[in-house]
Amino acid sequence: MNKEERLRIKALKKDKKYEEIFIQFGREAYVKNVPKQYRKKDVSKLSQEGKYEAIYQKYGESEHNKVLLKAMYEEIKENRGTIHASLWKLKQDMKSALKMLGLITGTSFLAITGTLAEGMKGVVQENAIKYESEILEYNEHILDYANKVNNMKLNDIQTFMKVMDDMWGSIKGYKTPEKDILGFLELDLIDEDGYGVCRNMAKDVARKLNAINPEYCARTMAVKMEHNGRYTIANIEQNILETNETVEEQEETEKESKQRELKENFYGNHMITLVDLKQYNITLVLDPTNPGVGIYQNGNIQMFNSSKENGKNFDAKEYISAVVHDGKGIEGVVNAAKNYIETYQKPSISMGKLEQLFGVEAQNKALEEVRDMEKSINENIESRNQFKEDIKMETESQFRERLKIETENEISLEAKNQNSNSKNKTIEKHEEREL
Repeated sequence: MNKEERLRIKALKKDKKYEEIFIQFGREAYVKNVPKQYRKKDVSKLSQEGKYEAIYQKYGESEHNKVLLKAMYEEIKENRGTIHASLWKLKQDMKSALKMLGLITGTSFLAITGTLAEGMKGVVQENAIKYESEILEYNEHILDYANKVNNMKLNDIQTFMKVMDDMWGSIKGYKTPEKDILGFLELDLIDEDGYGVCRNMAKDVARKLNAINPEYCARTMAVKMEHNGRYTIANIEQNILETNETVEEQEETEKESKQRELKENFYGNHMITLVDLKQYNITLVLDPTNPGVGIYQNGNIQMFNSSKENGKNFDAKEYISAVVHDGKGIEGVVNAAKNYIETYQKPSISMGKLEQLFGVEAQNKALEEVRDMEKSINENIESRNQFKEDIKMETESQFRERLKIETENEISLEAKNQNSNSKNKTIEKHEEREL
């Protein structure tokens, strides 16, 4: 693209003549230069009008297939109900993932899914034996941690924010992990010398939350997180030792970039933690890596930390977590389907109220409250320790004083005895002379 073409696109963009950019310069220039919000509205409009060919021409095969799947899902939902539609959509997503893995053949889709999931389960079982001592050490560590947190009597948002805050405060930082053990990704963050990436952090937070309250049913899930988009991180200090850009230093060709994007669309590129709040009939999303909270509803993720306009999008990849990451075999796949369906239940609380309870403002307020509580607890502990030390010092002082008095009394008594003995001897000598 020459300078004249770039200036022409800039002018059209300034005048918001986005369709002209597509007509004159094609799909690539259109997608690159047209705001995301406009494109989303355009896709929605074309979909409602049934103009699927236009979607294919303007946005490519991936977006075209996504829209068709959504349309078919709505049709199944209308005719057969939410559960049938949800299971159908999950199956299509898993088929796509297996196709990407090169595993779709003439064999049954369910057979392949089960075989792959059970294979991962076998690896996890081997790791459980191989790393038994490290696992036991970690388990003892989180039980002790859970007891301390439970003694603070925190509410849900305070608990979530504390666990994410403590996670960042107790490790070296974000960096490619050394161990990265399938089924036990949390072991990389066992002490202050540990470091890891999103998958290790999400698993560590999930394990701790389940130790604190098993009813959270905390678990991890792969997601596709947009590289762009506005997102406000909660007030938790991060220590990024190594960025994704550092890891991927080599320049990508256009073909490699497309392949990476295609893989990310199916596998995801990020890991988050899910927690259930039964009192509200909802599943919340925690992002320990980019500290924030959201909701997993109707198969979609909405982060409260993402801006309402041009916010960062998170696409759920429940199926890939079940097959590849969980290591629970067929049981994991069944649970994934169950969890996915449950996201279509109606919450017992409005979205507005949820944002009040778990939005960015509530997150930061909870952090302040917990930190104030911890400061007060530490001051009380310090005060009690000082009191014990004072008593100890006072007791030692009193002991020394008593010992001094007793010693002086003994010396005085000995002196009196000596004087008495001396007088007796004098009297005896006097009596002897008289005799």
